[in-house]
Amino acid sequence: MSEIASPTPAQEALEGGERLLTRRAAELGLAVESKANYAGRIFAGGSDTPSARLEPRDLPNHVRGLQIGRYAVLLTLLPEAPDEEGMSDVVRRVRNQCVVARSYLSPPAALDLHAILLGPRGSEGVDRWRALALIAERDERVARKLVWLRPLDARADEQSFGDFVKRSFLARPWLTDAIFSMAPLDNVSRAATYGDIPRDTAGEWVRLASEPDIDPDLLVEKLVVAWQRRSAR
Repeated sequence: MSEIASPTPAQEALEGGERLLTRRAAELGLAVESKANYAGRIFAGGSDTPSARLEPRDLPNHVRGLQIGRYAVLLTLLPEAPDEEGMSDVVRRVRNQCVVARSYLSPPAALDLHAILLGPRGSEGVDRWRALALIAERDERVARKLVWLRPLDARADEQSFGDFVKRSFLARPWLTDAIFSMAPLDNVSRAATYGDIPRDTAGEWVRLASEPDIDPDLLVEKLVVAWQRRSAR
């Protein structure tokens, strides 16, 4: 009877990241589906010929493809060492993988493609890693890239990941049990007195924000329209 091989550290990292993503998606009611084609070598509609595939040296060593709601997601890893050359190579490979993934997506869906790069254990809070993560995230060619720098202690993963998703497509700042004060709305009205915001625009904002049970997306749309009317005057 053959022994089952133990997962490698890279596999464990990806599995942990996928598990946290799946849990967060479930909290939001988003379906999660594995998409091996996104993480493959062959372009959509192509055959296994040199012109229809990329070589392993041009793609991430470890990557998974997911569909989370309307978002296509690639989950992969940063290099083990905080080296700028190594980071540049990883970002290059991720861009190439994104090109493969985009070939399976419609043009509108391709706009929602994200690559999530997991930092090595203990990279969170390290200045050198933060600087390199910023370099990776500023490269928005082909797809948006987000970096989660993992904490040293795995027991802190959930809290660290929770902070990470606050700046991702999984953020839902409007879903909260907090009790809001009317003071910020009063501040908007006071700002109109000093000419920062036209008084009628401020009044409309306060009225819209005070509407009970208004859909958050609709509220944002109406606030923007109110501001555009101000610009047109």
